[in-house]
Amino acid sequence: MVKDVMVHLDGTDADEFRLAAAENLGNVFEAHIIGLFLNTRPIVAVPIEDGYAATQTYLELEQRARKAGDQAEAILASKLARLGRPAEIRRSDLFADQIADVASREARSVDTFVALRPDSDGSSSTAEQLVEGVLFGSGRHVLLVSGPMPKSNFDRVLVAWNESREPARATAEAMPFLRHAREVTLMVVDRGSLENVTAHPGANIVAHLRHHGVEAGLEYTDRVDGSVSSALIREAQRREADLIVLGGYGHSRLREWILGGTTYDLLHKAPTPLLVAH
Repeated sequence: MVKDVMVHLDGTDADEFRLAAAENLGNVFEAHIIGLFLNTRPIVAVPIEDGYAATQTYLELEQRARKAGDQAEAILASKLARLGRPAEIRRSDLFADQIADVASREARSVDTFVALRPDSDGSSSTAEQLVEGVLFGSGRHVLLVSGPMPKSNFDRVLVAWNESREPARATAEAMPFLRHAREVTLMVVDRGSLENVTAHPGANIVAHLRHHGVEAGLEYTDRVDGSVSSALIREAQRREADLIVLGGYGHSRLREWILGGTTYDLLHKAPTPLLVAH
């Protein structure tokens, strides 16, 4: 089950969306909520020839950043306290280039990490670093939301399946959601392209889920306008899915992973939250 949910917080307006998603998860699974507050420290080049004055300037900027962080932390702590769930806040004062490593390390000790989709919070570089770090470095899944979302019981879940490692990993990570759901659909797009792998794509994973108490339906569909992602989006809308489970493809960095293809399109166009694992 999902017993602890970590949510990225940074003191911006986007925290409201992330907190709402974390609260929803906490209520559905009766989970403990951990707010990860990443307070960014200033990076200032201090020329050696400027000496004492330049050092003092940097120390003043550092002090301001910490003070702003103290104020933001207090506000976030009060918001967490009002969620009505057991909650705590963890703070890290760090430089921007440390975001991926810190988020990844912290996420290893929780079940679910909640973040906004890249480009959803107006700071795409930071969002990409954070999602990248957790997805490729934590061994955990990421629940990605896009702005305000209606409360959901995750009753209807669509799993994108293509017989490869990534969706297998995502399906395993999504097991608490699949057990909780009333309707689970394994969706295979472009069956013909997989028949050189197995005669019945998806049949074995459906049997595996049944052994775990999940009665999943297996459906096949064709690409829409040559696109796998469009087919998945169409099926998610048609079935009124509350969640899409997706394998995250890539070798090292999110910006390489989302250069094109199904994952990129779903990140930017999916009508529902995404559970992504690598």
